[in-house]
Amino acid sequence: MFCTKLNVSTSFKCNNNLRYHRFSSLIQRKHPYLTKYRSTNPSKSSISQPSLKDVDNFKDLGIREAICKALQQNFNITKPTPCQQQSIPQILSGNDVLIRDLTGSGKTFGIVLALLSKTRTLPKTLSSRSSVSSMTTSLFVVPSRELAFQIESWIHLLLRDTKLPMKSIIQVAVRTFPEIEAEQLKNIRETPPNILVGTATRLLDLVEAHGLKFRGLNTLALDEADHLIKLPGKHAIMKKIINREIHPKPTELLARHIMSELNDVDSRDIRRPEKVHYKKKPQLIVSSATLNRALRYYFKDNQLAPDPILVDMSKGTYSPPSISHHCLTVTSNNIRNLATSISVVEDERIQEFEDDDDRMVDSIVGAIELEQHTIQTGIIFVNHKINVPKLVNKFREYGVPAKELSSSYIPTNNEQGYSYNSLSTIEADLNDFTAKPTFSPKTTIYVAQEYTSRGIDIPNISHVFILGVPSSSVEYIHMSGRTGRMGRDGKVISFIKDGQKRIMMNYITLLDLKIDNYEHID
Repeated sequence: MFCTKLNVSTSFKCNNNLRYHRFSSLIQRKHPYLTKYRSTNPSKSSISQPSLKDVDNFKDLGIREAICKALQQNFNITKPTPCQQQSIPQILSGNDVLIRDLTGSGKTFGIVLALLSKTRTLPKTLSSRSSVSSMTTSLFVVPSRELAFQIESWIHLLLRDTKLPMKSIIQVAVRTFPEIEAEQLKNIRETPPNILVGTATRLLDLVEAHGLKFRGLNTLALDEADHLIKLPGKHAIMKKIINREIHPKPTELLARHIMSELNDVDSRDIRRPEKVHYKKKPQLIVSSATLNRALRYYFKDNQLAPDPILVDMSKGTYSPPSISHHCLTVTSNNIRNLATSISVVEDERIQEFEDDDDRMVDSIVGAIELEQHTIQTGIIFVNHKINVPKLVNKFREYGVPAKELSSSYIPTNNEQGYSYNSLSTIEADLNDFTAKPTFSPKTTIYVAQEYTSRGIDIPNISHVFILGVPSSSVEYIHMSGRTGRMGRDGKVISFIKDGQKRIMMNYITLLDLKIDNYEHID
């Protein structure tokens, strides 16, 4: 029986055996992918693979000519990446597509190009009685508002020379200031965009609290899908699996709303676990650098992608070879390379202190000063418990030109509606600050929480500094992947406390990473 294979937590107590078996049966019916994943090893042939083609220009991939010109003029891009070569034709053909490739391979940008090049059409059931301009046809769900703003800025730049009304093409739905949220809802209702980009929590709120409809949707894209869905881990205890079943993630609830609406199913019972058979569905586009087998089967078994095309370019590799990885352990009186510190018998007891303790901050500042002549732009990642603005002030006291990443994305108003421009806020934010003269005037060190790393593409990130052990090996991959993009060189330096060595070594082993000794540390 399925439940006998799981490690049941002793802290989880059911009222009786009947209740326990009822939940176990519910999980089997609802998530057969868990059973498959744990009891069998499906061959890769069970998911269709695309044929390889060597296409060296976007026009032959099906991208509109005006966008091809904008790629060259505004982005200096003339050739697609291997990932884009494979994924764009599959998206334009209308197939359900699952995309996995290394960070920085152009997955999200390729999806944007394909969505802009798709013909805006409504489902056949609506085309005879509805106007295509009155409904949103593509929904792009992302994990953070920073990524949503970035996608919007890409599209604005791609279509800048077309003089098209931007509100009819792209709009953003994210949590922000109340007056901006009200403006978002008003714009979406008055001028439904071709592409609506948003976070799952905000989109779900618009559906459940404000009655937003997606009757004309024909494409649903999920970027960083593993973060959006968050399936229980391979060795998850029964309590966690059941809690996940009782409390679905916002992306999952949003998808159920969309499927129910397209199939005229009553959505009032959308949170009930019983599976409903859907005859109609939008095209599904899924991407992530960490798209595992369980997640792929989740989309198949929940009718979102019954027969998807898998574009898998990573081939089991997690980190681009152009990135060098370093890890330093910090104690109360020294700093060592991780490999060295493991082999040394500590004379002192392990002392626990917080990740934003002065000893940790002082260590990372020292590394930044050593790297300052090679840093173009840097980013420091911290866990969600750390107060980022307070930490930014600490770094500035050391003369480091630090700023909060999320503060660079605030809305500004123009004649085409609200947009999100970061350049003016960066200048204003650093105008009253004087960095150490050894730093280049153009150097900026961003500080951000680790989940902000998902999907964002900041130009010229040469260094990533990770303060404290990451929450998981997956998050380490996404944080480190902000550098070394598109084949460029990058450097990742992690700073962990002495008591976190075992966890970090587990991540390194799982990801099969090569950790180099940091040359400035004995």
